[in-house]
Amino acid sequence: MLSDNPIAGPEADRYGFGTHAKILCDAISAADDLPLTIGVFGPWGMGKSSFMKVCEGLLKAHDVRTVWFNPWKYDQKDEIWHALIQTVLAEIAHELEKRRQSGEETLRDRLTPALDTVRKLSRAAAWLLARRAAGPLTAGLLAPEDIDAVQTALTAPGMDTYLHVNRFEQDFRDVVDTYTDGGRLVLFIDDLDRCTPDAAITVLDSLKLFLGDGSCVFVLAMDHQIVAEAAAKRFDNEHTDGVRGRQYLEKLIHFPFHLPGVPFEALHRNLHDRVTALALTGSRELWELIEVAFAANPRRVRRFVNGLNHAALTLHQHSDAPGRERLLHAGTLLAFQIKHPDFFTALQNDPGVWARFDEAEFAKSELGGGDAELARNNPGARRLIAAVSSRRTGFDFPPPPTPAVIRLLTEVLTVSGGAAPDEVMTRGE
Repeated sequence: MLSDNPIAGPEADRYGFGTHAKILCDAISAADDLPLTIGVFGPWGMGKSSFMKVCEGLLKAHDVRTVWFNPWKYDQKDEIWHALIQTVLAEIAHELEKRRQSGEETLRDRLTPALDTVRKLSRAAAWLLARRAAGPLTAGLLAPEDIDAVQTALTAPGMDTYLHVNRFEQDFRDVVDTYTDGGRLVLFIDDLDRCTPDAAITVLDSLKLFLGDGSCVFVLAMDHQIVAEAAAKRFDNEHTDGVRGRQYLEKLIHFPFHLPGVPFEALHRNLHDRVTALALTGSRELWELIEVAFAANPRRVRRFVNGLNHAALTLHQHSDAPGRERLLHAGTLLAFQIKHPDFFTALQNDPGVWARFDEAEFAKSELGGGDAELARNNPGARRLIAAVSSRRTGFDFPPPPTPAVIRLLTEVLTVSGGAAPDEVMTRGE
């Protein structure tokens, strides 16, 4: 089975992200006017997390301090801004403490005040959260007695806590300056487009409200359309104003970086030998099907290969090893299940749909009745039927399967294929 995890760093880059990542990292290292916010834009499944992991590795190799934050783990607005702040402060505290303990006395004397400030900032953030009646999440930075003290002092936080709430941005700037030795802190924020709309916008607002005065570079991975729609709903929950949503992002994002697509040749080179069915070894038709259905979307192609391998094993359990024709039919149905689930359901209910679409494409005629509506509701399905037609020159695709074969294969694929929940949520990309 192929993992859906992002690559670990530059040494695992199989898709050619390195060149673009180096250009971006050079720009991050050379930027003078901080803080700076960079948006890494790309549709679902195109490798934004992997690209940022390559960037993180390149920056660390040049001793640039980095922090990684995944906001989608947190559901509530209050919880998410607090988790962001505490994640950054916890990382800073951990590294400062290591350096303080391993350094000479003069270094310890210099770092101790910064550590004290980090802890006070953490208490201030926890107090703000506690004031909003939510449980403090301190990423291990605050001891239990500190949490109890914060909760006890809700009505009387004391002048020190008030001071650090009011001076949060300035104190954070000073801490970052000490932590980075006058350099910059790069904060990677991944998967904003997997958050609820409110949570995504809370993260963006938090960068401005709490961390917006430090020598930081914020690198945000997102599907631009999804987050812009989330921002638009903030202004008018009833009517999505796309213009206002885009304007919000334009004000926040100083440098938009649109992630280049992965060359399909790179996907083929790295995944062709992961197809386990021997009957499809070297099949041009299989990879033509994959390219037409999924273009160069690494996540979808990996999920397709996993689903096809599972289907092949399942078919083998019920009879002899499936042949090339049966597997190509299974692959086509799997592509429909992932990209056009409503069309897949229609095939389950009326297996003759495939042959009728194939015939209409060959005759260049209009579809009628329910088929016409099905085509309108599933743009791209007819193009995929045309791509795998046995009448297409230059390829050797089999004729449409019989209704009995379609029923068998859709039953098998109902267990092994299909779109993941987050893909269904973001299919509007």
